[in-house]
Amino acid sequence: MLDTLLRGGTLVDGTGAPERRADVGIAEGRIHSVGAVDEPAREVLEVDGLLICPGFIDPHTHYDAQLMWDPAATPSSLHGVTTVIGGNCGFSLAPLASGDAEYVAQMMSRVEGMPLPALTAGLDWSWRSFGDYLDKLEGNIGVNAGFLVGHCALRLTAMGKRANGETANAEDLQAMLGLLAESLSAGALGLSTTRAFTHTDGDGEPVASRWASEEELLALCGAVRAHPGTTLEFMFEGCLK
Repeated sequence: MLDTLLRGGTLVDGTGAPERRADVGIAEGRIHSVGAVDEPAREVLEVDGLLICPGFIDPHTHYDAQLMWDPAATPSSLHGVTTVIGGNCGFSLAPLASGDAEYVAQMMSRVEGMPLPALTAGLDWSWRSFGDYLDKLEGNIGVNAGFLVGHCALRLTAMGKRANGETANAEDLQAMLGLLAESLSAGALGLSTTRAFTHTDGDGEPVASRWASEEELLALCGAVRAHPGTTLEFMFEGCLK
């Protein structure tokens, strides 16, 4: 017996095939049958006139903080989004050095419009590594979520206050490469960075990644290559005007 039967809906299956009328039977949490389904079900939902489709993937979000107090990622999930990708534009909440929480909160409030009181009250800022951050979310959210490592977080953790205003030296770069490799091994989906002039911190100064040399950026991008299945996301100068 099916657990749930969606009957009479218009199916858009995500393959590129034309929409069609179809029933969808669900059993043990999985799609069991599609088409003209006549199996009995514990619950039957009449969905004539409605669309049945896979959950949507939103590849560019900034739910990095909100998921801590809103595990449903509203309002996205209310519109059919079941997977969100965060850590975009060079901004992630991890890795995080001790003492950087206030600066990061103010930066995120400025560049992404996150309310500072929510960032202060809604997060405990207790993680340090990227893996620690992911552990905070594991089993505690109602959507699928993945995160990129933000270049700003790498620079801040590796260089401290020097991240804003200075070029990285060889030691700084090795520290960033180590943090990046550790984060990717812990489950980060890739690296994100920004050179966009619109991205400034809480003091109105360019965010840390905007101080990076081309050599630094290429070295970090090259390191991602060692982790199959990962990706890059880049906000470049001039993309927002």
